[in-house]
Amino acid sequence: MERGGESQQAFLGQQLEHDRRMKTIDRLHDLISQGAKGLGVLNAGAVVAMLAFVQALVGKPIYPAFKLYALSALSFFLLGAFLATIVFFFHHTYINHAFQDSGRQKLWHSIIWGLLIASTVCAFVGGGLVTAGICVAV
Repeated sequence: MERGGESQQAFLGQQLEHDRRMKTIDRLHDLISQGAKGLGVLNAGAVVAMLAFVQALVGKPIYPAFKLYALSALSFFLLGAFLATIVFFFHHTYINHAFQDSGRQKLWHSIIWGLLIASTVCAFVGGGLVTAGICVAV
């Protein structure tokens, strides 16, 4: 009789651990999804703003000094938007492997966070290039 009680307790412990892990995976899924969407919108919005800003400067005497900075910033913002967008492809694979304890799950997890960090860095570098370009042009 005690043996059955021990196996039930072991089973309940495994079930609780599984439930805890599923909640963690679900929260991580929400965090990654919302973060990638936010970074994509931030970088894409910066591209649109930069295009409008460049259009306003074309033909003005300060444009040649700002042109290199504008093109560099646009490149970084576009790269950041692209990286935030492709996170979803890797994230789908991560979710498929999330229920397995394998090296693959950890690899996909690292790739996703690396892409999100790279997208964030692109946004900051692009903003810094715009600021530097304005300082140089003025």
